[in-house]
Amino acid sequence: MTEKKNRVSGSLAFSTVLVMLGLMFTKGSGFLRDIIVSMKFTDDLYRDSFTLAFTIPDLFYNLLVGGAIFSSVAPYMSGALAVNEEKRGIRTVSIFISVISVVMAVICTLGTVFSRQLYSIYALKGGIDEETLTLASEASKMLFPQIFFIMLAALCIGILNSYKRFSSTAFGPTIYNMCVLLSIYLFAGSSPRQLVMTTGGILVSSVVYFIYQYSVGFDKLKQIRFIFKPRDPDFIFLFKRAIPIMIASSITQINVVVSNYFAGQFDKGSIYGFRNASTIWQIPYGIFTVAMSTVMTPVMAGYYESKKYDEAADLLSSKLKSTLFMMIPSAAFIAVMSTDVVKAIYQWSSKYTNQNAKTAAVFLLGFTTAIITTSVINIVNHAFYAIGKTKVPLLAGVIGLFVNPLICTVLISLGVGPISLSIAYSITSLLQMSLLLIFYCRNKKLAPRNMAFTIVKCFAAAIIMALLLFAADRLFPAQGGKILQLGIICLKAVAAVVIYFGIALLLKMKEATYWISRFRSRLAGKSAGKS
Repeated sequence: MTEKKNRVSGSLAFSTVLVMLGLMFTKGSGFLRDIIVSMKFTDDLYRDSFTLAFTIPDLFYNLLVGGAIFSSVAPYMSGALAVNEEKRGIRTVSIFISVISVVMAVICTLGTVFSRQLYSIYALKGGIDEETLTLASEASKMLFPQIFFIMLAALCIGILNSYKRFSSTAFGPTIYNMCVLLSIYLFAGSSPRQLVMTTGGILVSSVVYFIYQYSVGFDKLKQIRFIFKPRDPDFIFLFKRAIPIMIASSITQINVVVSNYFAGQFDKGSIYGFRNASTIWQIPYGIFTVAMSTVMTPVMAGYYESKKYDEAADLLSSKLKSTLFMMIPSAAFIAVMSTDVVKAIYQWSSKYTNQNAKTAAVFLLGFTTAIITTSVINIVNHAFYAIGKTKVPLLAGVIGLFVNPLICTVLISLGVGPISLSIAYSITSLLQMSLLLIFYCRNKKLAPRNMAFTIVKCFAAAIIMALLLFAADRLFPAQGGKILQLGIICLKAVAAVVIYFGIALLLKMKEATYWISRFRSRLAGKSAGKS
């Protein structure tokens, strides 16, 4: 039994690392995208317009299908596979895809036709200026059809993940991002025509993304058929489970729209700076947390469907501990190095000014708490999705929908300034995390176990690391040419990792020894292969 458990644990670890690698490439190409945007769109007007153009298409995507793809389709299919009912699962998912695709096609068409009217919401009560809105709405005409193909690609990923085919899904988003990079590099510029040509290239990129994802998973995806039966009982069951996830996902995007509305009330470049900060804090979140939840969800759904509650609780506990072990020091590092990190990533030419970097760094500092709280939210949300309880995440999302703009308004009225936006987001996510944990832990059989000591040790190691890093940053600031700046920051990052892991080992943290042993075993395996 122990040997079998170790094999499962090793397989999950390998899958997690594989997904992490894919997410690292995706995040890396995403950063290149933002760098090239800052270089090609030399005017803040066009940077803001390009950033704003994505918000409403993304909102429609999340409202209709975004979160439901992985968080309901993958667990449902995983549960069907766990009890040997693959045909039932395939049929239900086929109906789900068929119905959602028809609805999405209609919505994309309407969004393209009425884009200007949709973007007028940003002009309410003296919000974003008319010129920015006009440019954003024109650029979005290519982004509405884009989300249809993104949806199809994401559906492919959700189905393949239920089969634990993580190698087939890990690098598709990177290919999409590379195509987007090429589109921005070839077409972007500070004119209306170049702006629209850029989003047109992004539309083509989404088509390439879908074709790639379908082709690499063809052996499984060929089972999917067009079955338009919206009254089918199994489809209705899956759809009812998906509705709260859809709404909760759309709430996240609504908060992005709200934040951009508030950002538009500050200086030019604030919308783009807010995006820069959001992208940076989501590096550790997007690589570690998303990888953990991606691998955890289908496995936990199988455990729950098979009534293996102890295994489900142990899996959630290990993923939460691993996530916190990575997220707490990441938040500490970003808090100490916020300005240097922004400059290292985005300041590759004089077109990205010190003021641009300062604007993004201010936002980034306010996000540091959210790095931890949002990571816990993601893991716990996916635990709810895996067991088919989707209403609690919806409730937490609805609370965030009202609390976030309320806190923004209060902080701005008090004169706190632009950082109000990210502080409000952090406070809101703290409230949401607390609510989710309270509700989830009511079921003692599934509740995470032995978390307190791990959390205390993580914070202790991270605080010591942050203090030493702060001293080193004052003694050796990241100055000079770009290569020298990057070298100094990389050395500080390596030193921070060594210090944190060293303290964690002294505190006898299993997470540290586990990841070090996994790293060594991989190196040993590669060395053996070469010899």
